[in-house]
Amino acid sequence: MRYRIVPALMIFMAMALGAQAQPRQSVWDGAYTEEQASRGQTFYQQSCGRCHGANLAGTFETPPLIGRFIPYWAGTTMDVMFDYVSTSMPLDRPGSLGPTANAAIVAYLLKANGFPAGTKEFGTTADVQKTISFDAAPPKTKKRAR
Repeated sequence: MRYRIVPALMIFMAMALGAQAQPRQSVWDGAYTEEQASRGQTFYQQSCGRCHGANLAGTFETPPLIGRFIPYWAGTTMDVMFDYVSTSMPLDRPGSLGPTANAAIVAYLLKANGFPAGTKEFGTTADVQKTISFDAAPPKTKKRAR
């Protein structure tokens, strides 16, 4: 019995260490670039604006993508939002835009909601997106001791 537990424990520990090796990032750390968000705005206007409005405010029938939008995704990782956009939108042609366009649209949504740009584009794979948490509030800054 002991000979079965030790290898299983070693595998579990290796998996746990591997999971910790991936650095966690927040949307407040800059999860997209300005250029990507600019491309996303173009894709948004072409494919999303007719339902969600040119100003992202939504309509009576569709939800806004600014303001009330943030608490809905808070506490998730960015793969959840990306998966939803990729598989459910646009409503008349779900899944038709492709990963590059969807990543750019997500970047635009982040920018429109006041999240800062960074130096790396928002990725198109779940492995990368799972490392980015969607935190509704910016991290609190530490006060310096005087």
